[in-house]
Amino acid sequence: MYNKIIFVCKENVYLSPMAEWIMKSILMDKSKSICSRGLVVLFPEPRNLKVTDVLNNHSVPCEEQTSCKFEEREVDEDTLILTMAFTEKVKLVEDYHLTENVFTLKEFVEEDSDEEVDVTDPYGGDEKAYEECYVELKDLLYKVKKKLSWE
Repeated sequence: MYNKIIFVCKENVYLSPMAEWIMKSILMDKSKSICSRGLVVLFPEPRNLKVTDVLNNHSVPCEEQTSCKFEEREVDEDTLILTMAFTEKVKLVEDYHLTENVFTLKEFVEEDSDEEVDVTDPYGGDEKAYEECYVELKDLLYKVKKKLSWE
């Protein structure tokens, strides 16, 4: 079914890169492609240092990276697109006319309640906020792995 996941957030410096590297660390099947992209990337920016710190604290290997803009040409029928927030999903549907295989992360793992459909954004928070975000993402991404039956 799917052989690629693109994690999408607004700027590709906080949530989607964190999701990308956590997923890469828990996924044993290297034949799957995992990447992250942003919807509003005016120029390449480095990943947020607090994201790098929390990944390093959990021994999640992560290469240096800069933000990359979402490009529709990267998507095919075997691509799963997981957004960190509902507004990002709406933008993909409205601006790129993508209706297949586009979900919020919580929607995909069937964890979207009436009040919380978005992954908690740690922007502006302290190390504790980034740690809580890491734990939330890791939990959700293990559910993605299980749902996809990926090794």
